[in-house]
Amino acid sequence: MEQEELISRISKIQWFHDYELAPGVRTNGWGDMSERLPHFQIPDDLTGKRVLDVGCADGYFTFLAESRGASVVAIDAWPREGFFLAHEVLNSQAQFRHMSVYDLRPDTFGLFDIVFFFGVYYHLKNPLLALERIASVTREYALIESETVNLPGLADLGLSRFFEFAELNNDPSNWWTPNILCLLQTVRASGFPRAILVDRYNESRAIVRAEKGPQTAGKLLTENFFIAIDTPLPNALVGNEIVSISGWALSQLEPEGSIKRILVYLDTLDDPAHLIGEAEYRIPRPDLRPSLNPIYGNVGFHLAWDPTGIVPGEHRLYVMAEGEEGWNYNYVPIMIGALVTQPAFIVNAQTHGTSDATAQGVVKAQLDQMLCERDAEIARLRALVDGYERGRFIRFMKWLRRSA
Repeated sequence: MEQEELISRISKIQWFHDYELAPGVRTNGWGDMSERLPHFQIPDDLTGKRVLDVGCADGYFTFLAESRGASVVAIDAWPREGFFLAHEVLNSQAQFRHMSVYDLRPDTFGLFDIVFFFGVYYHLKNPLLALERIASVTREYALIESETVNLPGLADLGLSRFFEFAELNNDPSNWWTPNILCLLQTVRASGFPRAILVDRYNESRAIVRAEKGPQTAGKLLTENFFIAIDTPLPNALVGNEIVSISGWALSQLEPEGSIKRILVYLDTLDDPAHLIGEAEYRIPRPDLRPSLNPIYGNVGFHLAWDPTGIVPGEHRLYVMAEGEEGWNYNYVPIMIGALVTQPAFIVNAQTHGTSDATAQGVVKAQLDQMLCERDAEIARLRALVDGYERGRFIRFMKWLRRSA
């Protein structure tokens, strides 16, 4: 195609992406895509990778991934003329499908090593459902870019602003803008074990890398699996002793055999390097019989864990239920730290025959009290030092005036 003809055809299309389609010939979209590209941290070499571009628009990222060696499938609910012209000019082999993100299934196109989900989250009424569908077809990771909202003083709360009409950019297709924490939380809640903030740009845009692991790749996070952790208790202090990790797990709709195994991880879910082990499952739990129908059978799990050698401090124990249908998880925060001596109140709790749960509750309460007393003593000593320093300064000034 001659340059003049290409320029003429480009001028007749309303472009969204602005990029160089041919040497010296650019589309007339909004904003130079090459300036934004470094924020996305897309690998330079995608040879052999299978990539899905969700909401491809004019195809900038589709054709970029293809130029770096990837085999690409692009989908969009709103096909754009710019994509098809670029596809023709670039002699692209990328496949385009006119479909919704909600229609993604592993049995539709199979699995993708990497998924692009750029500028779509906030255009959806049901972003969690969309993320679940994306998670179900992701083998390695997804890159998710979205408009976000900054809520001063509330950054430690996962919040999202809802737009009923066209309040955001006069665009009636904008529905949700999450804050950064909410974006990370919804990515994890939708079926990605790990979510990492990659970068931010233009003040309100954020990019998240949503990672899968070997047990969750291409599988849905299913609400059907329910997991309860009985021990250890939340924020339990764990020393150099064997820890009992126990609880129960069941499939609500398919009680018999739907959950195949229970895996326990420390700090990083679905990471083989952080796997503690596989718990014994199908243990009888007669204490649950008054509340559970007999069809659920034996649903208890247990794993004995030796935390020796683990770095002291705050940690998380993740318990993951896995089955052919999908997976789900729960976690409990714990504190790891060796106790040099055993306080009398712990000994008393043990010698009086209290339960492990009660003893741990007593220990936590007493330790909290000890920490409060320590903080009060530190504050008192600081006040004494401050008072001494102020007194010394006043005495020095009096001496200085007398000397003058």
